[in-house]
Amino acid sequence: MTDYSMKRYSEYSDTELVERLTDFARDARVAYVSCRSFSDATGIAEATITNHFGSWQAFCERAGLAPRYKRSISNQDLFENLDSVWQELNRQPRAKEMKQPLSPISISRYQEEFQRPWYNICLEFLSWKSGASVAEIEREAQSHSLLSVEQPARTTRREISLFLRYEVLERDGFRCVRRGRSPATEAGVQLHVDHIVPWANGGETVFANLQCLCSDCNLGKSNRHNG
Repeated sequence: MTDYSMKRYSEYSDTELVERLTDFARDARVAYVSCRSFSDATGIAEATITNHFGSWQAFCERAGLAPRYKRSISNQDLFENLDSVWQELNRQPRAKEMKQPLSPISISRYQEEFQRPWYNICLEFLSWKSGASVAEIEREAQSHSLLSVEQPARTTRREISLFLRYEVLERDGFRCVRRGRSPATEAGVQLHVDHIVPWANGGETVFANLQCLCSDCNLGKSNRHNG
């Protein structure tokens, strides 16, 4: 079995190197591999690749992989990648985790595109997933914070974290639990995360007491407990 932990410059065959790269990409489940991530994981120096193939791009093309993530990547590509990472971790990713092998798109690419802190990028992502505007999500959180000051002591805060919001949306299939409406199939649908037992009536901000409603159902419900 080939020892890939040593940095050798002439003992590899072209076939060995290509097989190592395709194995790495398969195990990491990515279509794009950076030179740094490959070298860090295998101990194979960049100079070895250059000596054999002339360039990193030629090496990737020989292995049938993309040499780099396309510069014309769209916001949808970025959000779909974030969605995959979120599901893989089963929680909201931290900015420092947005790198290979977990994420083929680095955090710097997100920051370059959005010019915002990571939290705000995650807000944009949830807006894309739910159909609700960023302003609406922020307004909901702000109003909840203001109202919670007047409430008696609770075990939870009224505002819903991005992590919990995503968990509820995912559990309910990104559809309104009452009418089945979804922004994926119907333009203009906005999904809210609602307290089943309203906060004003003593309901807590916990997974079991939250549901996904379209804006029409949520506004119609108001603070009535229809559960």
